[in-house]
Amino acid sequence: MLIFFSQETSNIPELYKIPFDVQQLSDFAEWEKNRIVPSAFVIEGNDHPYVSSILGKIRRDSEVFASLCFSTVLLPSSDNSLFDGILPPPLELQKQIEAAQDLSRSLKGKDNYLTHQGRLINYLWLRPNYIVQPWHEWKNPRFYRYPLLEAMSLDQSDSFEWLRNLANSKILEPVSLLDRQRECMYCRSSHLSFVDICPNCSSIDIKLQPSLHCFTCGCVDAQDKFMHSGTLVCPKCHTHLRHIGSDYDRPLENYSCHACHHAFVEGDVQVRCAICEKDMNPNELILNEIHSWRLSDKGRTIAFRGEVFDLSSGFNQLDFISRELFIHDLDWMMVMARRYPNINFSLFGIYFANLPDLVELFNHARLLQMLESFAQRLRNLLRTPDLSTRTAENMLWLLLPNTDEQGLMGFQKRIEKSMDMLLEESEYKLDFRFITVNSQKLSNKENAELLLARLFGELL
Repeated sequence: MLIFFSQETSNIPELYKIPFDVQQLSDFAEWEKNRIVPSAFVIEGNDHPYVSSILGKIRRDSEVFASLCFSTVLLPSSDNSLFDGILPPPLELQKQIEAAQDLSRSLKGKDNYLTHQGRLINYLWLRPNYIVQPWHEWKNPRFYRYPLLEAMSLDQSDSFEWLRNLANSKILEPVSLLDRQRECMYCRSSHLSFVDICPNCSSIDIKLQPSLHCFTCGCVDAQDKFMHSGTLVCPKCHTHLRHIGSDYDRPLENYSCHACHHAFVEGDVQVRCAICEKDMNPNELILNEIHSWRLSDKGRTIAFRGEVFDLSSGFNQLDFISRELFIHDLDWMMVMARRYPNINFSLFGIYFANLPDLVELFNHARLLQMLESFAQRLRNLLRTPDLSTRTAENMLWLLLPNTDEQGLMGFQKRIEKSMDMLLEESEYKLDFRFITVNSQKLSNKENAELLLARLFGELL
């Protein structure tokens, strides 16, 4: 069956009545009365608010969110990425419907696709070549948005934060880098203004003006102050300046501040966020790379095996930072510890060797509950400055600033006590390993990436 949504009567449905049963509706509320799931939806017309409203309700519905949906007109909006294209001729439409039905039959664990992650995997599984594209929208605080993630999200949470979790979980993989932008360190907005300011008093009241430098007394001042009856005269020592290079020259300091009268070569740059109105230095901006994405092999495996619950999501409450940021911060700590001997930090690694195997012993829900319980206890042990990341589904790293060897030993004892509870909950089937290192024992020849690789190799 095909369901056509249209505000007006048209002839298009007549063309599809031979191969399909066709039902014509004017509003999504009409469909909700009987909730008949069709082979595909078709939304007619070019009334953008009407088309967008119907399409949004289909993609957010708990039952038909992944259904094929076609339009009859190509609209210049982000909604196009939620359509399956322009309505094809009947024979081609039949092929697309059969292909989607074949994929749907191979989708396992359909009853578990209740979370927004499960809905996204379901949607992408039915569209093997689908690329999750960002939509550029200058009105958006971040300049970009991902319409599909917004449509699949149940709680309307930040799609970029969700995307980061999907990437960390390796459910989505990047296809191509489309843009690289700087964002506000407070609100992640990309609406930034860059203002030149005085490096002495930070005033914005600065001006570019030609200046002269008197060789006799060393006076440096605006060129206007040297002009006297058509000749150049130093305003300080009153020397007549005749020859550039021997009597005077032009200094590098061509900027002057009207607030503090400071002369300088180049002003500092201050960044101002247009959304939260906070100021910051350019080097404090957060770099964000905008990619297009697709379902990864792991995502397809989850769909094929019906494992909607990602085991690694049990650690999500640890507020992992990205691997790249963790390596950057660890590199910085290593440089600081080498330069200043009083700076001390420790690195703590936790490796779960047989986590995938435990799926065979426990069901996903129970195993996930155990890991969440452990993550909660581990989170209580961490201090605010401590950082954590995950370089693999079963490899956690903790960066502990201001922690010497004695502090590291105490931390390990507390971790072991918490791990004993997890071991007991897993009926002593869990195989876990620790590795630790203090900054006093680091080699000067290693950077953060090499250090993590070496320590991970020792755990295997």
